[in-house]
Formats: sequence, structure tokens, C-alpha cells
Amino acid sequence: MYQETTTWESRTYEYHNKYVRNYRAIGVLWAILTVCFVIINIVVFVQPQWIGDTGSIDAAGYGHFGLYRHCALRSNEALVCSGGIDNWDTILSPAFKAATAFIGLSALFILLCICCFLLFFFLRAYYVFYICGTIQALSVLCMFLGCVIYPAGWDHLIVYNVCKGGLYDAGVCQIRWAFILAIIGIFDILFLCILAFVLALKYPKALPTYYKSETMTKSPAVVEVREESDTSL
Repeated sequence: MYQETTTWESRTYEYHNKYVRNYRAIGVLWAILTVCFVIINIVVFVQPQWIGDTGSIDAAGYGHFGLYRHCALRSNEALVCSGGIDNWDTILSPAFKAATAFIGLSALFILLCICCFLLFFFLRAYYVFYICGTIQALSVLCMFLGCVIYPAGWDHLIVYNVCKGGLYDAGVCQIRWAFILAIIGIFDILFLCILAFVLALKYPKALPTYYKSETMTKSPAVVEVREESDTSL
């Protein structure tokens, strides 16, 4: 009976150690993917490659558009880019301004989440995962709103001259890689948000001191000696 109890304690201790190792590995993976999303968010925010013409003969000229910056081919065949985050009057439409604000907020939220990694040194991990999961939820909401609102600005005259489209209609233009990357980013950060809450809920509880001390000090040899002594008595 004593040997069976000791074996059960040993298996429990080994299972707990394995669970903790896997938990930490998933936590590290979550942190790495969060950093990757920061890069994605910043890239899609600054790149004017959300939509652009395809070289179709129906297009009035060459051009491509981002959140706050757009580039068009002038009569002298020079590609001229306009718009800046420091001057909102240069952003083409209110929809583009709103999309810029939401994608920018998404980037700020995820940068704040990265800063919260420092809390791992001061708080229990599940508290930090709850905090980061909440921030990531705000980030994915802003990213989603930015992607949904952005096509509402395609009816602007400058966009129409290039794309011949309209409201939520890209016309002869096509969705470019920055917009596609932003959509991928929505699913990425949504997954990370859910994973953060799962990690918070599945935080491994510490084993009682009894398991650590008894399992590490007791060995099969000791158990056999005790059993033999009991039998002789």
C-alpha cells in the first residue's frame, strides 16, 4: 500500500512538471506571436498599398492608396505621393481618417500589451494574461473597425479617377497586400486574445509542499527496505 501511494505521488509530481513546461512553452509562443503582430500592425499602418489599379485600360491613371497616404502618376510620368499622419487635412476622406485612427489605436494597444510583459516580473502570470488579453481584444476591435470603414472612402474623387469604383466598390482596382495583411492580422490577434484568456484560466496551481518533499526524498529502495522490515516483524 505504501509503495502504491508513493508511485501515485511520483506520477502526480511528474505530470505537474510536464504541464508546467508545456504551459510555459505555449506562453513563450504567445509572446512571440504578439511581437509578430506588432510588426504586422505597424507595416499595414504606414504602407500605402491597401488598394491600387491593375494597369487596366479603364483606369484613368496609375495609383495606389493607403490609410493616410496615396500615390498617383502625374502627367510627367512621375509617381507623386501625398498625405501625412501629421496633417489630417491631407487625408482624402472622413472614412480614411476614421480607418487611420482605428488602425493607429490598434497599434498603440498592442504596443501597450508588449509593455505589459514587464508585469510578469511583479505579478502572477494569470493576472498578466488577463490584462494582455483585454488589451488585445481592444486591438482586434480597432483593427476590425478600421478594415470595415476603409472601403467607405473609395467614392472619393481622386480614388474614383484611378479605380472607377464607388462606395465599397474597388472598381478596376484590386485589394493589395497591405489590406490583405490587415485582414490576416485580425484573425491573428483574435487567436492571441483567446489564447491569452485560456492561459489565464489554465494557470498551473502549485503542488502542496508534501508532494515535492516526499516524492524527491522517497525512493523505491527505501520503500523495499521498509516493506522487508514490516514483513519480518
